[in-house]
Amino acid sequence: MNDSEKSPRVVSLGDRCCGCGACAARCPKSCISMEPDDCGFLHPTVDASGCVGCGACDAVCPALNAPGEDGCEFALWAKAHDVGLLDRSSSGGVFGLLAGDALSRGGVVAGAAWTDGCRELRHVLVEDRPALGAVMRSKYVQSAVGRGVFEGVRAALREGRPALFAGTACQVAGMRSYLGKLADSDLFLGVDVICHGVPSPELWSRWVDYRGEAFGSDVCDVNMRSKTTGWLSFSAMYKHIAEKDNTGDTESQIFGKDWYMKAFLANASLRSSCLACPAKRSSGADITLGDFWGFQNTHPEVDNSKGVSAVLCNTEKGVRAFEAISGLTANGPATLDGVIAGNPSLVHSVTPYPKRDEFLNDVSAGLSIPDLMDKWDFRPTLWQRVRGKLGGIKRRLKRLVGRRA
Repeated sequence: MNDSEKSPRVVSLGDRCCGCGACAARCPKSCISMEPDDCGFLHPTVDASGCVGCGACDAVCPALNAPGEDGCEFALWAKAHDVGLLDRSSSGGVFGLLAGDALSRGGVVAGAAWTDGCRELRHVLVEDRPALGAVMRSKYVQSAVGRGVFEGVRAALREGRPALFAGTACQVAGMRSYLGKLADSDLFLGVDVICHGVPSPELWSRWVDYRGEAFGSDVCDVNMRSKTTGWLSFSAMYKHIAEKDNTGDTESQIFGKDWYMKAFLANASLRSSCLACPAKRSSGADITLGDFWGFQNTHPEVDNSKGVSAVLCNTEKGVRAFEAISGLTANGPATLDGVIAGNPSLVHSVTPYPKRDEFLNDVSAGLSIPDLMDKWDFRPTLWQRVRGKLGGIKRRLKRLVGRRA
């Protein structure tokens, strides 16, 4: 690129960049790479010597090209009949059914999987059922979507094979922009998840190392939403490599008491773009999935112990996709407002932790996990504690009224 030519806008986005990777994948000269900052968040870096100034990267960036607002053909609750699938899922097992359907038709599924001893999260391509488990379950850290995943999804579609891409709203928006008209094909299904925000990959990597050191053996699997105590009282479970056999040992901690999760829920470790998400209800996803929080209050007659999914079919393609697997679920109608009531982050970006910048500066400076834990305890604010107590009183009153009715 000559000095007189304008450099790509994606490299100067700063905090607006969501790290989806679409720009790097779309570059025809492969001169854009996604590089981590001190907190592990990926940002594009351009090799100016190879850049021809074509603007392809800017054209696919969700932060630069705000997509239109998502529709909602209909909303519903659903849970898989297969109890085993429910146990392997974070909520109602709908993603597993959609992914299984795509694979049964010779397709490919792209989703987030642990790598490097669970220290990193990366999107991978799955083409057979035995490998599907790797991309199931919620994982609360930002996933890297490499060029190979973008190209793999596109190649499958060009071969006439189904392709399901699952990710956060910004990742789905980036994939759709990369695919262009191919994204409108009936063969492509975009599935986004209701997203609170994505925490620091660097913090997560250090946390996994810390858990391994504290336990005495490396972490080999993480289930951030274990249902051993139920869907509504889930825990974070870490599996460690066993010294003498292959069974492994596990340790678990109630979700809200796990320090990493407390930092996440306090909105202290989230990426800057998550504070003003460019893709809230505008990712172009055919289906949006999430936990149906509050479902137990409106449907006490339905067993929710293994989880219930909120399902938003945003397009006619999404409607057809759910209809194809609906017979494998118990389901019923819901409303968009009902889903939002339990998942406000579906439409609203979160409010940052008051000292978020200071906390992330400590992460960037390389403070150890023990030092971070000593300095930052992330106890709920007075308002959060009061709100929690009021919510508990409200639920008890509803149950009391229901019994008397």
